[in-house]
Amino acid sequence: AEAYRAAGAERMQEAGEGEFPGLRAAQLARLGPRTGDLLWDIGSGSGALAVEAARFGAAVLAVDADPAACARTDAAARAFGVPVQVVRGQAPHVLERLPEPDVVRIGGGGVPVATAVADRRPERIVTHASTRDEAEALGGALTGNGYTVECSLLQSVDLDTTAWTERERSVVFLLSARRSDLAP
Repeated sequence: AEAYRAAGAERMQEAGEGEFPGLRAAQLARLGPRTGDLLWDIGSGSGALAVEAARFGAAVLAVDADPAACARTDAAARAFGVPVQVVRGQAPHVLERLPEPDVVRIGGGGVPVATAVADRRPERIVTHASTRDEAEALGGALTGNGYTVECSLLQSVDLDTTAWTERERSVVFLLSARRSDLAP
């Protein structure tokens, strides 16, 4: 069982675009999923965020259009023994048939997906952008739909500690939104 769990952890590390562990941790911290919450993970990719949210006790719907991403998410959930319902489909259209969320992580889809999510009125939304222009467009869409938005620039640098040389650098804008009608 431990070897299976380790293999699951390794698969969770096979992250897609915008899924480095620092971003995932920041997204989870801002979403604050808890027991009783329904979390949508749109663009679930590796399934890492969906699994971690389920481990916090949230009910999770992991949405992705890519069959391979759906399979990875399902395998990660099984490896960690947590319930995650995987929904294959293209956002924003697939969202129409889902139950109302409490919190949402948007892993892709731009302004159309952010607007469709905001129309469903979850308490909190997190997303990310690779450019300042994209961050501004997403932030404007969320603000225009009744959300208070915060934006942070996150940078991660992976170093080879044997020579202290840079292996990889990730830079991303993290947007976290809270419904304006809710107390802070």
